[in-house]
Amino acid sequence: MTEQAAPSPAEIVIPSDDARDLQKMIDLLRVQHANLAERYEWLEAMINHVPDFIYAKDLQGRFLFANRAVVANNGFAKVDDLIGLTDGEIHLEADAHGIDETEQRVMETGRPDLGVEEPRLKGEGWLMMSRVALRDRTGAVIGVVGASRDITARKRAEELMAAQTKLLHDVARGVELNSLLKDAGQILERLLPGRAAGFDLDGPARSHIEAPRKDFSINCRDGSRQGALAVSLQPGEIDAGLAEFLTGVAQTIGIAIDRNRDIARIAYLAEHDALTGLPNRTLLDRKLGTLLAARTRAVAVAFLDLDHFKLVNDSLGHAAGDELLKVVASRILSEIGESGIVSRIGGDEFIIVLEAGIDDALNRLQAISAHIARPCSIDGVDMQVTCSVGVASSQAHGSIAGELIANADMALYRVKAAGRNGIQMFTPSMAEEARHKLLRIEELRRALAQDEFVLHFQPQKDIATGRISGVEALVRWQHPQAGLLAPAEFIPLAEETGLIVELGEVVLGKACRQMRAWLDQGIPAIRVAVNVSARQFREPSLCDKVSAALSAAGLDPALLELEVTESLIMEDVEGAISRMLELKALGVSLSIDDFGTGYSSLSTLKLFPLSRLKIDRSFIADIPGQSGDMAITAAIVALGQTLDLEVIAEGVETEEQARFLAETGCEMFQGYLFAKPLPAAEIAGMLQANSLSASA
Repeated sequence: MTEQAAPSPAEIVIPSDDARDLQKMIDLLRVQHANLAERYEWLEAMINHVPDFIYAKDLQGRFLFANRAVVANNGFAKVDDLIGLTDGEIHLEADAHGIDETEQRVMETGRPDLGVEEPRLKGEGWLMMSRVALRDRTGAVIGVVGASRDITARKRAEELMAAQTKLLHDVARGVELNSLLKDAGQILERLLPGRAAGFDLDGPARSHIEAPRKDFSINCRDGSRQGALAVSLQPGEIDAGLAEFLTGVAQTIGIAIDRNRDIARIAYLAEHDALTGLPNRTLLDRKLGTLLAARTRAVAVAFLDLDHFKLVNDSLGHAAGDELLKVVASRILSEIGESGIVSRIGGDEFIIVLEAGIDDALNRLQAISAHIARPCSIDGVDMQVTCSVGVASSQAHGSIAGELIANADMALYRVKAAGRNGIQMFTPSMAEEARHKLLRIEELRRALAQDEFVLHFQPQKDIATGRISGVEALVRWQHPQAGLLAPAEFIPLAEETGLIVELGEVVLGKACRQMRAWLDQGIPAIRVAVNVSARQFREPSLCDKVSAALSAAGLDPALLELEVTESLIMEDVEGAISRMLELKALGVSLSIDDFGTGYSSLSTLKLFPLSRLKIDRSFIADIPGQSGDMAITAAIVALGQTLDLEVIAEGVETEEQARFLAETGCEMFQGYLFAKPLPAAEIAGMLQANSLSASA
């Protein structure tokens, strides 16, 4: 059978209906192709305009696609020049090895590698790389798709921030300024390769860095300019981030300068007095210890205290007091020069250390005292101050700093007790007295805790009737070993230590309770007088304590009289009047004890809400031998009558004294002539007899 030839296209005849359908299909394909081409162009345009690097590779690592950023970054003009090449063919094999390894792992495992930061293969900088597997329609891996973003600016910002954070940490840790400047210079050298940078901390002077340069001012917290950070940069070479970093570095150096100054100031203040600049106790102890350890010469330690310095503060103010202290410090320094140590240890107290024997030290201290006593003017007020000085020597009084200072302090106390304005060398007997005093203070505290105090009462006699008009409560200490102690043996110490306030409360409570006990025994009511110390009088709670004592005893306030000294109320007249009015409002009566010794005037005396004056025993003792005392006593009685105040004399011991008081018009007296202070039981008998004589 003969094979027939295939018909040519021209001979093929397509039915008209089929031809129309075919044409429609061709037209549709053309439209779809145009749409696909347009979408591809849009997609390609978008990918090419994205600044990130986007590419695709086959299983052998050959580029299948890359956007314009990848093409340009690898040094090609168009994408066709890149297609089919591997990274190893474009870059050094060693540089491309890491990329190939990572992409091969993604293609083998199918797991993406996302957000990995890597240095760029070309040029300086960093990229954040992400790779995912490229799959066909069936899901099979046929390559890898990669995308990366240039994070050089971010990494730069992080590096700048980390550098500044390190500098701030160094400042916080107290790194020494020169070390900090060295570290900062190394950081700048690393971050600004090829650029000169330096610190000029000499104020306006220019550094060695030549123009073009940019200066970043270094300022301290007080606003003062301490120099500049100079960097060799053209104006257009510095971006906002770098400028902010360099400004921060300059500010950090300013903080470091402030910190170093603060550390130096703190170290100075730790060993020096802020007001006078003299060494404080800490530095004194160290210097004195070194001096004594050397044992090359005798050392004298003097404890110096200004006399009545409190009056300067109270009258002129603390600012004037501070000025006076600076004057005194300067005068001491001018006398001792470089041959001694002077320290202010607080208030108006100074310690002077001299390398000298006892006699030489005393002579030099005399010169210092004389210099201090020279007149001076403070705030326009001319004044002259003296000082008291206690001295101890390493030749005889101790070999360690604390011992010598303590002994000099004891000697100073002796000067003050003797009236101030003098120099006293320490003696061993002073130490014994100090130990005895310390022991007695502890005993006094124990006595208060264990209620060892008892009251005796001294009757007060009405001169006109001869009967008892009242009693004064007087405290005694029933010491377990020493027996009954009089007030003179413990009241001064109680006042010095402040225990007088607690002791005063004890006496007040006991006096009120004893009066209540007498009343309960059927003894007619009389007035009981209780002394109030200066410290107790100034206590804000005094009125509350008095009210509580009266209430606890159920005692009529009119039966209680509080005695205050004349010198006490004259210290602060307005304050005393205010406090006395508060007490008067409670219903108690008030009297002035030791009247005639406090220099009060008639104009001030009439302001006080008083009921009675008590003439001090010092005016009574020499009557009738001293005409002056008799005149003063008569004047006080007349003053009391003028002010409508009762007058009582204390310390009456002779008939002549009693007769004179009666002749002057004095109404009452108390003293050994009538009765000495007696225990409550004996006084009860006297009061019973007193009431019987009154009824008779």
